[in-house]
Amino acid sequence: MDMNVHVITDNQFSNYSAKSVTIKNIEYNSNIIVTNDTIVNFACNNIKQLNNNHVEQIISLNPDLVIFGTGDKIVYPELNIIHELQKKNIGIEVMNIQALCRTFNFLVSENRKVVAILFFI
Repeated sequence: MDMNVHVITDNQFSNYSAKSVTIKNIEYNSNIIVTNDTIVNFACNNIKQLNNNHVEQIISLNPDLVIFGTGDKIVYPELNIIHELQKKNIGIEVMNIQALCRTFNFLVSENRKVVAILFFI
């Protein structure tokens, strides 16, 4: 019998909405970056304002995949940002925050290197 055992990490989302998320019993409602083992504030107001400095910060985390969460409405980054990440063989997805949380929890339970960037404002 095949068995798929999921790894539980500290940074999985326990509650989420378009306006806030909860990780380890702490509620966040400002823009953040979440990885398997870190949570940091993200100094970018919205996905359209991403620039090369932000891309360098993301790349420094060595992800296989970056998931952008943009509230209830899906908004894509500028094409140059997508191209910079693709040049480094980093996949990207854009989804609402609720879908991001479910996807992130699943991927990190599979021990994938994922960076989630949540834009609440």
